[in-house]
Amino acid sequence: MKDRKSGSKTEYTPADTPMTPDMEEELIPLLDTPEGAAAGARKRRRRKLSKRIIALICVGAFIFVILAIAFGAWIAFLVVDNTLTIWSPDYDEVDISEILNKYLVNGEELTDDDYKTLYEQTGVTKIGVDRALEKGTLGKSRLLTIQEDYFTEHTIEHDKFAPYVCTDKLDSDYVQNIYLEPGDIFVTSSTHITGWKMGHAGIVTANGKVMQAMAYGTPTYEGSVSYFTNRVNYMILRPKTDDETRTAAADLALSLAGTEYNAIAGFFTPKDSVEYGTQCAHLVWYCYYEQGIDLDSDGSWLVTPNDIANSPNVELVQVFGFDPYKLWS
Repeated sequence: MKDRKSGSKTEYTPADTPMTPDMEEELIPLLDTPEGAAAGARKRRRRKLSKRIIALICVGAFIFVILAIAFGAWIAFLVVDNTLTIWSPDYDEVDISEILNKYLVNGEELTDDDYKTLYEQTGVTKIGVDRALEKGTLGKSRLLTIQEDYFTEHTIEHDKFAPYVCTDKLDSDYVQNIYLEPGDIFVTSSTHITGWKMGHAGIVTANGKVMQAMAYGTPTYEGSVSYFTNRVNYMILRPKTDDETRTAAADLALSLAGTEYNAIAGFFTPKDSVEYGTQCAHLVWYCYYEQGIDLDSDGSWLVTPNDIANSPNVELVQVFGFDPYKLWS
């Protein structure tokens, strides 16, 4: 740099630069003096303290997120429990004996309007009604019992069997179901995790019982029909195929007794296999998939009871606790 007066160059040294307090603080730890050592120690303590504060903030944020999720799940769980209702008709109950006697006494075929009335009064479709009519007066008696249950107001019992997991059941023992055939499918939305109604499913065997995959620690087993008919809702479905195929699916299910439970079967494991375990809807799906019928309505890796309930390859036999015209949509 040139001096303005002489035009000669003037060189500046660091000593010519003014020292600020911050610069002095930075230089003190470098000095081999007691003051420098003390300043260096203070600086190191501040750095350690800053790291601890950052770590505490991160841990606190993580705990806050976990607690927020848990609180939200708890709220959703309470909302489902406190708002749950069992669908029941908002129209009058009528005497269906006259309709049933048209066939049982007079030998007349029922009309579409007859079947529509019976469905609205019992939740039983033409498939189920015809099964009952084949049983004669016993079938008529069963349909009348189903109608009584259909119009009865039921109270709900919340069976909490795990954190945020609950099965909603009837306070009474169970309601009457229509006659079953091998290969029929039960589905219900009555089991929920927080606000998600994951439901449950099972397949009817030739023994008149239901094969179901329940939970970890409980291998697949053949259980009572009442395990579904004591729920706040259920549907009985029949896959659209012949009796021989449905029976083959039921027999396959029975042969899978003892298969270990795997809640995510088909997600991280091959969907078309039970080698690594199965869950309720996967069991039903697999037994029919082996017969060449795909009951998974959305085709995803993980099959759920709702997927089966909405499959175009099934038809309704009986509904209870769901709106008969909306079902589990």
